[in-house]
Amino acid sequence: MRIEGSAYVVDLSRSQAVRKESGEAAAVKGAAPPARLQSAERVEISPRARELERLKQDLAALPEVRLDRVALARQNLQSGGYRVDPALLAQRMMESFQHVKGDGA
Repeated sequence: MRIEGSAYVVDLSRSQAVRKESGEAAAVKGAAPPARLQSAERVEISPRARELERLKQDLAALPEVRLDRVALARQNLQSGGYRVDPALLAQRMMESFQHVKGDGA
């Protein structure tokens, strides 16, 4: 987990790894393990932050946009070389909607 703000960036997974390594090093040297400190500090992840993280993951799962294909499609549309079959378009839109609705509902 990362906490980012205007003044700092904290990588909690790295902090935990450092604590674990220092504890292992102390055990290897024969020293007593470090005492646990009581801390009043707490980190809470807001529902909005959780939603943003989920959206980031969803976005990362989407296919990459191929700008060359987009440019070619735009050129074909503008020149009239690309014709859309309205019935096929409507069918595909309905299939897409049913697929999304079936996954999320």
